[in-house]
Amino acid sequence: MSTVRLRRLTADFQSIQSYVRLHPRVKLIQADGDPPEKYQIEFRVKSIRMVNGDIKRIKSHLVEIHLPRNYPRVPPQCRMLTPIFHPNIAPHAICVGDHWSAGESLRSIVMRIGEILAFQSHNIKSPLNGEAAQWVENNSEQLPLDGVSFLVDKEEPAPPPQVEPTTVQSNETTTQVGNSEDDTYRILSEPNKIAAKCPHCETRYNVPSDVVGKKTRCKKCRTVFVI
Repeated sequence: MSTVRLRRLTADFQSIQSYVRLHPRVKLIQADGDPPEKYQIEFRVKSIRMVNGDIKRIKSHLVEIHLPRNYPRVPPQCRMLTPIFHPNIAPHAICVGDHWSAGESLRSIVMRIGEILAFQSHNIKSPLNGEAAQWVENNSEQLPLDGVSFLVDKEEPAPPPQVEPTTVQSNETTTQVGNSEDDTYRILSEPNKIAAKCPHCETRYNVPSDVVGKKTRCKKCRTVFVI
């Protein structure tokens, strides 16, 4: 193995290890080689599968990423190890993009696969699975769009806010947060408090307004999201 390839594979492995430590919905199941040239990665996101003609919602997917001999001059070879019904995924391949450059990191490919699985990214114009593309075009309102972000900070996110339901009193109104059926983010009657909600499990939080724009981790499902 050339020194250049050895350095690249080592850097990729270190980057993937760091990424899965920080992202609660992505898990490194297996890495083969020293340094690894093949990975098995689990993504815990909402997506769909076709079972006996019926659409089933699923939340766990296993992906294999193989780094061929000429990598990074050629792109990684990515395929599903578990079934999925997606316009840009066939049994033999995941369409992670038409353009590849040697400077792109393996970590970015992992993030892109997550976005594809979560239906944050899909293309029905040039599909790998024509049947799935037709279904998505006719049933876009039924897509299990998972809003989880696949970006992570270099540091662990701040601890999650408390989730206990809170009734806030004011001179004019009373606003119930924590278990409300209303999905709208609202400014509460109490000064400097807002209602926020986890995009994955929809757990609601009563948080200080000065944390808006900051990342946190949901106490219930461990999803990292922006307040």
